[in-house]
Amino acid sequence: MPRENTQRTMANNKKVCILVYDGLCLFEYSIAVEIFALPRPEYEPWYDCHIIAIDDRPIRGHGNIVIDANKNLEQLYDADLIIIPGWRGVDKLVPPDLKAALVNANQRGVHIASICSGVFVLAACGLLDNNKAATHWKYLDALKERYPDVIVDPDVLYIDNGDILTSAGSATGIDLCLHIIRNDFGVERSNEIARRLVVPAHRGAGLPQFFSRTIGSEYKSNIAKLLDVIREELGQEWSIGRMADVCNSSPRTLQRKFRDATGLSPLAWITRERVELAKELLETTDLNIEKIAKITGLKTPETLRHHFKRITGASPTKFRSKFKPDGRA
Repeated sequence: MPRENTQRTMANNKKVCILVYDGLCLFEYSIAVEIFALPRPEYEPWYDCHIIAIDDRPIRGHGNIVIDANKNLEQLYDADLIIIPGWRGVDKLVPPDLKAALVNANQRGVHIASICSGVFVLAACGLLDNNKAATHWKYLDALKERYPDVIVDPDVLYIDNGDILTSAGSATGIDLCLHIIRNDFGVERSNEIARRLVVPAHRGAGLPQFFSRTIGSEYKSNIAKLLDVIREELGQEWSIGRMADVCNSSPRTLQRKFRDATGLSPLAWITRERVELAKELLETTDLNIEKIAKITGLKTPETLRHHFKRITGASPTKFRSKFKPDGRA
């Protein structure tokens, strides 16, 4: 009987293939291995992970690390998910057989996710043509120049196009992988993995990669305090005047310091925070959309749907359906 249970569980697992190559980006690779390859017998089903070399060359990573893996691109065809953990460089060619394997796998319904510079592999395969993509901020111009048909979004942590997913800088690969777990196995399991990694359970995809200026000590007593207060009271009205009063500054100074600290205007930041709260409520409660709109401060279902679709790319109903089969919103 135990053997039958094991066979059944393995059959229900999602097959993940992590690509490795000479010059491997170890941090990106380690993210994928930690999340998808680490044994987690308490979860049933989970992921069945395979490490696949893209060619027959020795695989060395930074720090004189050597990876033992065999080339077996046929494994990609029946995978559920393929992870590309970075790439050798923006100018490094993608082998033709790897291109063919990725394109064929995607045509068969396999999802493919890139971390950081791994986006250049997807772009070289034509899998990002006329689609949005994310990558590390320092690669944005290179991606635009080399692949003009790719719609490069500089202001997100990751993008989910359904079958193709891309993340920005290296650490945002964690956010993307947690997002994948949320889609595959639900928010509770994703949150459990986040707690084990000691990282935020959910950073919204629409957050900027970095702020143009660091938050100095002068912000600790005003802007940071303001952000905390607003998060606790998102359902309330937040005029510029009220925010300025909390910070003990003029409205003009408040708006300048707010943008310096967050990279966004006060209104844009509050709207994103409200949408993030709406996402959490859609995932974890059965509240209807009218109630969620009131709680988040978006007031009406129409306003909630507008901003939710603009920021997440999905309607509240479609978003909830990933976590609740009946899709009630």
